[in-house]
Amino acid sequence: MRWAVFRLVVVSCCVAAGVASASSVSFTGTFTTDDQLEIFLFTAPSASFVAQTWGYAGGTNGAGQVIPAGGFDPVLSLFDATGGLTAASPVVTFTYNAGVGVATDPSSGQAFDSILALSNLDPTHTYALVLSEVDNLPNGSTFGDGFSQTGNGDFTPGEFGCGGTAFCDPSASQRNGDWAVDISGVASAADTTAAPEPRSILLLSCGMVGLTMFRRRRKRV
Repeated sequence: MRWAVFRLVVVSCCVAAGVASASSVSFTGTFTTDDQLEIFLFTAPSASFVAQTWGYAGGTNGAGQVIPAGGFDPVLSLFDATGGLTAASPVVTFTYNAGVGVATDPSSGQAFDSILALSNLDPTHTYALVLSEVDNLPNGSTFGDGFSQTGNGDFTPGEFGCGGTAFCDPSASQRNGDWAVDISGVASAADTTAAPEPRSILLLSCGMVGLTMFRRRRKRV
């Protein structure tokens, strides 16, 4: 009975830290610069997969969280990261300014959230979904080719003519750095870009607690 309780605590701890094992998982966060990237690793239990952003026009994500409108214009890029995300990891596809199937932002009047839906993934592979801001696109056919605006910091005011210092969109609407992403049809998913403190310590603690309890249980048997 005690072992079951401890297992429940460990699982709850790890899910709270942002790692999920489910058919759908939701992530939220905030960019601090226009050229930032957010990287999510996931495994596909089947060939079908859907990723959707909510940060631009807002809405209710897969976790039931109400996301306010006002975030930046997002780009979703997918890489095959089997064996780890490396410079050689190939681009599968990318999308931005989806329009179809996403809500219209009440302020800008634009439908700039993105949906990426695929039905040809390899269930045995690991993939990396990369979130970036509009005009920060993959440079080439691999992750090592980089993104077009990497190192350019807050490039959008110069690109689109907004009055702010960052987070403008192609309609010259001033936005903010908030983002929200749902990933559906996956075996597991994790945001690998989050700062190591306190997230990594929490995940490490989850593993250590689980390992300690497993060893104690083995000694008692």
